[in-house]
Amino acid sequence: MRLTAVVLVLVVVWAVSAFFSGRIAARKGRGVRRWVILGLVLGPLVLLVHACYPARYRPETVVCPQCGKPLGVRAVACHYCQYRFPSVDVMITRAPTDADSRRGLLSEMAREYGIPYADATRLLEQLPVAGYRHVLPDQVSEYVRRLEAVGATVTVVPTPAGAPGDRGPGSRPVIQAGEKPSGLRPR
Repeated sequence: MRLTAVVLVLVVVWAVSAFFSGRIAARKGRGVRRWVILGLVLGPLVLLVHACYPARYRPETVVCPQCGKPLGVRAVACHYCQYRFPSVDVMITRAPTDADSRRGLLSEMAREYGIPYADATRLLEQLPVAGYRHVLPDQVSEYVRRLEAVGATVTVVPTPAGAPGDRGPGSRPVIQAGEKPSGLRPR
């Protein structure tokens, strides 16, 4: 009778470990089924394994108000339905002339556009069009502050939100050098 009680307690401990392993895995963004099976195999030791594994990286997302698909927080348009979020156009109108400030501006442009430093140099030669960037309203002050800190003159112009395909009369989407036109349909 004692052996039955010990086996029953072990089975309950293993099952509870598997249950909590699944809950912790769900909270950390990992596969629940795999961790439940691992919990059944390892028992209470799986909780120590969880302590060694960090949470899985999940990028921040927002939901498109039109189609409901998840998008990156910095997206200014939905690449599924072409809905444009209310954004602000930030345009660099004058670049600094001294070498240190110019290097700082090139670094900011390369980081913001996600392009190599050499491409940012070519973009900067095409001012004012080169510095044109759609930015969401809550990110404008940070972006403008960084650009002005390196000595650039910046103009900020609000743009209205648009419906799919509503890009103004005769205008086309602006694609900066190095950007990929993902999700754009040919007209």
